[in-house]
Amino acid sequence: MEKSYRPKSYDFYNMMENQAFTGPMFLGKDLEYVEQGYVITEDNKIIDCGEGKISGAKKHSIIPAFINAHTHVGDHFMREKCLGMTLESACAKRGIKENYMSAASEYTIVVGMKAAICEMLRTGTCCFTDFREGGIHGINLLKKVLMDFRYRGMRAKIFGRPLYHGENFIDDCDGYGMRSIRAEKINMRLGRTLGIHVCESKPGELEKALEFKPDFLVHMNSATPEELKKAASLNMPIIICPRSNAYFSLSQPDIPAMLNEGISLSLGTDNAMTNTASMPSEMEYAYRTNMKNVSAKEILKMATINPAKLFNWNCGIIEKGKDANLILLDEHFLKTPDPYATTVLRLQAQKSQMMFGGKFAHYY
Repeated sequence: MEKSYRPKSYDFYNMMENQAFTGPMFLGKDLEYVEQGYVITEDNKIIDCGEGKISGAKKHSIIPAFINAHTHVGDHFMREKCLGMTLESACAKRGIKENYMSAASEYTIVVGMKAAICEMLRTGTCCFTDFREGGIHGINLLKKVLMDFRYRGMRAKIFGRPLYHGENFIDDCDGYGMRSIRAEKINMRLGRTLGIHVCESKPGELEKALEFKPDFLVHMNSATPEELKKAASLNMPIIICPRSNAYFSLSQPDIPAMLNEGISLSLGTDNAMTNTASMPSEMEYAYRTNMKNVSAKEILKMATINPAKLFNWNCGIIEKGKDANLILLDEHFLKTPDPYATTVLRLQAQKSQMMFGGKFAHYY
């Protein structure tokens, strides 16, 4: 039986949208494609969804909004200042990034952060995880910026790091975003989630990284097959950033090998100084460089379901009870022989509407 939908009145006080959408979409924990489905939202949640027709609903192709699993939005103001440099000269301690950031005004950094977050809003990202430099002050800068975006539905988890040895920064953020096994002196858990850059420019770092007992690893693009097997044996999630690795002429992550080992992979856009914070761009690059060995569906999971599970976000999935974070496209967009490939290869160029937390997102 075809369902019908009667819209409620617009709630001006809470600025929430009560809406129903119907059309082709990816449903549930396995991103199952259905050519005719429906989603009903109320306040900030999905209250009903499934396969079938629904009358009185807006017709769209519907995709869960993305989660950017690894960013550094604070260095956006430095874009194109590291062209042609090695990773070491750009990002190491006392490298050019650190020099620029220590000299930049608070205003300059804040304007750059806002620009990077707007890139995410425009391209369908509703949540992101940021490794934030600058200790407590740097953490508070990003918190201040995020206040301007909360009414647009953008959410973030901040993984800070100390500005100086002994700074008690951890209570001000969501976790510890360790620079590398060499750069930090802290060797204890601090009671929060811990992520660490590992095997980005060279192999052989995993054993040392594991001494810190991390919850997830970032990069692992230069890891040996043995290191990937070790990470898999520990059920260690990995966040990969293929475009960032390409920017610095580093090895690409061996996505097929990682998946074959059963590793849960998520995608991140990494430094805003080197890449746009666009998950469609990241997905397209990851897929085009692995098309013979990795399905587009697996790539899409790396931008939705996998990071949602890793960071405990209540989104990344079109499912009853999840946050109403949706990308709404032309109703014919997904009607192709491979809608997953269509999404990761063509989404960047499409006109779309974003619904984050039940609200239509407006950006500048």
